[in-house]
Amino acid sequence: MVKYIRIAINTLQEYFVYRVNFFFGRLQVFIFFVMFFSLWSAVSAGRSSLGVYSIPQIYSYFVVGYIIKAFVFTTRTADIGGDIQNGNFSTLLIKPISTLKYYFSRDIIDKLFNLFFMFWEFILILLLFKPELAMPSLFNFIAFILFLFLSIISFFFYSLVISFIAFWSEDAWSSRFLFGVVFITIFSGQYIPLDFLPPVIGKILDYTPYPYMFYYPLKVWLGQIDQNMIYLRLLNGSLICIFFYFLSQFMWLKGKQKYQSYGN
Repeated sequence: MVKYIRIAINTLQEYFVYRVNFFFGRLQVFIFFVMFFSLWSAVSAGRSSLGVYSIPQIYSYFVVGYIIKAFVFTTRTADIGGDIQNGNFSTLLIKPISTLKYYFSRDIIDKLFNLFFMFWEFILILLLFKPELAMPSLFNFIAFILFLFLSIISFFFYSLVISFIAFWSEDAWSSRFLFGVVFITIFSGQYIPLDFLPPVIGKILDYTPYPYMFYYPLKVWLGQIDQNMIYLRLLNGSLICIFFYFLSQFMWLKGKQKYQSYGN
């Protein structure tokens, strides 16, 4: 355990070395939020509701969603593809540590560091926009925390699967961008609530991990999923998480057999 705490501390120190990179990364996230919040504020102006959402609920969707992004979608597993292709992965393989635990330790400190700055950004959002937010019941809040935990674990293994594609591909960036950015952003409901898409698309997405990482936690927060359906969604999300866990383990074992070190 001490080894992985040391890894987490080293990861934290990296952020203080490359402070400008981190600052611009957080600034980009904040600017995107301001753009989309302003867009939906303009769309909802003069209305009492948007589809199944009241105005406080649509505001909550994006403001609470901003918090979910800091918890779920910050990751260091994106480094794996580059490490595999430039040969740095070899150094990690010969160390007396679990490679998956190594990246999970880095993920944890990455989330905590981003959460610290997200807290102040969240305060700034409340001061700038003064949004009227919908608050959950105690049961829904507990269910939301469970969904959030499930989202974090699911995204970690999903992200590992994407990164391990680099064992068989010469271009790690393209798969990461497509599956880790485009698909996640669109199909998880970050840009537009999935209620606004054709119903057939929503039914198809239920068999993917994307809604369980962002959309369904928010629906639980807003109280738009009844109790029995919450249990069903938790079960479905857990099965998807288990699937990506075993898929990541399979790709890890097969990838190590195929891996060849190049570069340094």
